[in-house]
Amino acid sequence: MPGSMAAFLVRLAVFVAVAALAACAGSPAPPAEPGGLAIVGAQLIDGTGGDPIPDSVIVIRDDRIVAAGPRETTGIPAGAEIVDAAGQTVIPGLVDMHNHYGGDADAALQMLRTQLYFGVTTARSIGTDNPEQTALMLEAHAGRPDTPRMFTAGRGFSHPGGFNAGARQPTSTDEAREMVRALAGQGVHFVKMWVNEMAEPGLKITPEMRTAIVEEAITNGLVPVAHIDEEADGRQLVEAGLSDFLHTTVRTFGPGGGTPMDDPAPSAEFIRMCLDNNVSFTPTLSIVQNNWHFAEHPELLDDSDLRAAMNPQALARWSDPEARAEVVDADDFETRKAAFRQLQDFVKTMHDAGVRVALGTDSGTANVPMGWGTHHELELYVEAGLTPMDAIVAATATSASVTPPVGEAEFGTLEAGKIADLVVLDADPLEDIRNTLAIGRVMKGGAWVEREGLLPVR
Repeated sequence: MPGSMAAFLVRLAVFVAVAALAACAGSPAPPAEPGGLAIVGAQLIDGTGGDPIPDSVIVIRDDRIVAAGPRETTGIPAGAEIVDAAGQTVIPGLVDMHNHYGGDADAALQMLRTQLYFGVTTARSIGTDNPEQTALMLEAHAGRPDTPRMFTAGRGFSHPGGFNAGARQPTSTDEAREMVRALAGQGVHFVKMWVNEMAEPGLKITPEMRTAIVEEAITNGLVPVAHIDEEADGRQLVEAGLSDFLHTTVRTFGPGGGTPMDDPAPSAEFIRMCLDNNVSFTPTLSIVQNNWHFAEHPELLDDSDLRAAMNPQALARWSDPEARAEVVDADDFETRKAAFRQLQDFVKTMHDAGVRVALGTDSGTANVPMGWGTHHELELYVEAGLTPMDAIVAATATSASVTPPVGEAEFGTLEAGKIADLVVLDADPLEDIRNTLAIGRVMKGGAWVEREGLLPVR
């Protein structure tokens, strides 16, 4: 072959190869394995806090996300089931880190099913579970399909005669350590302490007892958690090794709120201590504000889903015009609201400082409806000054990061390799955070949830 012809053929081959590579770079290559499911066309909010992706593809195989990203760079596998989600928004399943499940196991199961209806795909039961309820939570943790993925603290700790008469109330550090070991034997995930003075003054669990509980929890592979309302208690507990707090350091003097504090802001030293020790807070604003929210906004009770989720006694109370008037016409009403705004300021201060703020509701208490309350807590975070994106991250990635093994959650964001827990919304929550209630579909562990029948009949 003449040299000129050979050289031409070599150049032609190189040109074809380069053209082929360029063509590949400009079009998505489908994942190697065929099949699965692809949600196509939705706005994707992946829970990481990154910019939303307006026209996305989410590829799911079995219980995992295979790929998630822009349509132009995310291939759809051959033979995949296509779900057209154009005009919708997909967010991670919500993670609620503060719940209580009263009554018997059947009642607790109904509460769990209600949460799943509202897109809460993971939750934490925090300190009031009896052995029967604990067994249910562990079953839900293991993968029961009609409940959220659950974590439990079993039965929590308090001072003898102090807050929460149903709590474990050890009288010595040795007894406390033995009780923690018994909890570990049940297979729970957390150890809860109520470190507050809401009964008689002075009946607060002691620093020595707290330290023993924290140390024994960590020794046995459990995560210690504390309900606090004073910075001094927070400091002592961080020094003891605890990094997971419920509520805030702003005292509210009971669930209904109280008198505003003169200096409610956390100190700079405490904020630095929280940052240095990777501390998280789950503030639970709903339990305070819902003591009057339905009195101010009775129109919310027209929502059949909310009525189904609400505690029957609370529903009866807030449906009564006289009961509502008694609340909003009370002399201390504006004072209580001012105290509540200090709680919201705490959330904004800690968030802006970089302290982890997760999301929890105290759902299961009378005025916080299961599932619905999680969405309302998002609204309260936005009212506090967080952006809708900040609030969604708090309720997904940050809350997931609190679960054991801490910082290694396989859920909470919509990224390749993560468990496919997600909520498909019919409206954009970045425009209005209340749009998280515009639920089209819920997926848990790669399977669509059959929402019909999950709510109780009221």
